[in-house]
Amino acid sequence: MDTAQRLTLAGTAALAVAWLVWPSPERPETAAVPEAPPTVWETWDAAPVDWPGLIDGRAWTPLLDLDQEPPAMLGTDEAGSLLYVAQDGDGNAAATPVAEPDAVPGVIAAAATDDRFAWIASVPDDQGRVVSQLWTAERGPGGAPGEAALLTADTGDVIASGGAFDLQFAAEGLHWLSTARTASLVTEHRSISVDGGEVEVVGHAGAWQAAAWPWLASAGSDSLGGAQLVRTDTGAGVKVFAGSEELTLCSATWCRLIVNAEDGARIDLVRPDGTDRVTVAEGFTSAVSPDVGLVDRFEPLAARSASAGDGLVVTLFDLEAGADYLVASAAGQAGADSRRLWWSTGTGDLLVWHVLDLTDLA
Repeated sequence: MDTAQRLTLAGTAALAVAWLVWPSPERPETAAVPEAPPTVWETWDAAPVDWPGLIDGRAWTPLLDLDQEPPAMLGTDEAGSLLYVAQDGDGNAAATPVAEPDAVPGVIAAAATDDRFAWIASVPDDQGRVVSQLWTAERGPGGAPGEAALLTADTGDVIASGGAFDLQFAAEGLHWLSTARTASLVTEHRSISVDGGEVEVVGHAGAWQAAAWPWLASAGSDSLGGAQLVRTDTGAGVKVFAGSEELTLCSATWCRLIVNAEDGARIDLVRPDGTDRVTVAEGFTSAVSPDVGLVDRFEPLAARSASAGDGLVVTLFDLEAGADYLVASAAGQAGADSRRLWWSTGTGDLLVWHVLDLTDLA
C-alpha cells in the first residue's frame, strides 16, 4: 500500500472517530416509541367465541347473535341466504338454511326472540325493481328454526342501514322503516302483529333511521348541524344540538358527531342532552357499527393499517373509562349487533370469526 492510500485510510478513520465522539447539537434525538394501547384481553377476563368462517364449503358473515347455549347465530352468505349457524357441545359448527331468496341482495335484516325468527328478504322483480317480503318462523326445541311463513309483502321500499334495529320485535309486533313513494322525502314507520294482519303505517317527514324501540333518529342531510329523536309510540321528540359542520348520528342513548377534514375526521360521542362529550377517534378511523354506544358503554372502531398488510386494527372505546382498548391488530372484516362485536382473521379454509359479548365487559 503506497503512502497516499495509507493517508487516505487514516483520514477516513479519523473522520469516523470524530463523527462518533464530536457533539452534534443538530443530530435529532431518537424518537420515543409510542406506548402500545392496552388490550381488551389484559383488561377484562373475557374471551371471544370462535366460529369457522367456512362451513361445508359455504362462507358466511355473522348477522345476529342468538344469546343461547350452546352458541348459535344468524348469518348470511354471498348469495344473500339466511343461515342458522350453531355449535354443539364439542364446538363443532353446522349451518342450516333458514331462507334462500335465490337473488341478491337477499336477506337484508333479521330479528329474533326466544320463540320466533323474522327476516326481510329483498329481490328484483321481472322489471328489475327491488321488492321485499317479511317472513317469520317459529323456533323449535334448542332454538332451531321451524318452517318459514310469509307474514306480509306490504313492506314498502325498505330502509336497511345495516344496524341492529332495521327490523325489531317490540310491543307485540314487528317494526321496520321504508321510504314513501312521494315527491317529498317521507320515512314510513311500518309495523305488523307477530301473528300477521294489516300493516300499520305512520309517516315522518324527512330521512330517519331506526334506533332501539321506540326511538327513531334523523339521518342524512337532516342530521348535519344537529339531529332529532322521536318516539314512535307517543310522538314525543328530543332535539340534539351540534355544530354547523358536525354530522350527528344518534341512537337512543348516545350521538356520534363527525367532523370531516382533509387529514381524516374527528369522532365525538355525546349524550342527546349534550352531556358527557368525549373524542373517541381522529384521523382515518371509523365506527364499526351504524348504531352508537353499544350496551350504553362501548364504541367499536376500526382503521386500515399498512403495517398489517392493509388489515383492520379493531379497537373498543370504553365510554365509562374514557380509554381505547385494542381488540385485533390485523382483522379482515368487523361488524356488530346490539350486544356483540365480531371480526375475522385468516382467509379461505382458515377464515375464523371471533365474537365478543360486550355485556361480559360491562
